[in-house]
Amino acid sequence: MRFAPEGRRACSLRWTGGAQGHTQFADGYPVLVTTDASMAPLNSRLAAAGLPPAEMRRFRPNVVLGGMEAHDEDHMAVLQVTTEEGSATPAQLALVKPCARCPIPNIDPDTAESHPGAGDALQSYRRDARLNGAITFGMNAIVQAGAGQVLRVGQVVAASYQFDGAAAP
Repeated sequence: MRFAPEGRRACSLRWTGGAQGHTQFADGYPVLVTTDASMAPLNSRLAAAGLPPAEMRRFRPNVVLGGMEAHDEDHMAVLQVTTEEGSATPAQLALVKPCARCPIPNIDPDTAESHPGAGDALQSYRRDARLNGAITFGMNAIVQAGAGQVLRVGQVVAASYQFDGAAAP
C-alpha cells in the first residue's frame, strides 16, 4: 500500500497549538507515544477481573519509552531523540493530544477475537476530561524537527514535561 506523495492530511491546529502537522495513514496524528510502564496498571486491573494481560501491540504505538513511570507521557511536551551517533540535530516530537481509544485494544491480534476487557479496564481509570471523558492511552505527537530521520530501539530520548500549561525540562 502507499499514500499519494502529494496527499497531506493536516492535524488539528486546536491540539497542535497552531504548529503544522501532517499525517497519512494514521488516524489524526503521525506518531503515537506511550511508556512500557503504562501497561502495568491496565494489566493489574485485567488480572483482578480474571482476564489475561494485554500486550502493548494492541495499542499500536510508534514510540514506547522505557525507564519511566506509568502514564508519564500524559505530561510530556517535547521528546528529543538522538538518532545518529554524534548528530547535532535530534529528531523532535511534540506530544500534542491524548489518544482517545477506539475498540481495537479489545481485539486479540493473534486470533482477531474481540473481548471488552481492555476497554472496560481502561474505562475504570483513564477517562480524560480534556476529551470530554473519552478513554485515553498514549499521546499523539507531531514531528517538529528531523523529518525523515529513523527512530530505533535503544536510542537516547530526552523529554520536557508540561504541568499546568508550562513546559519544564
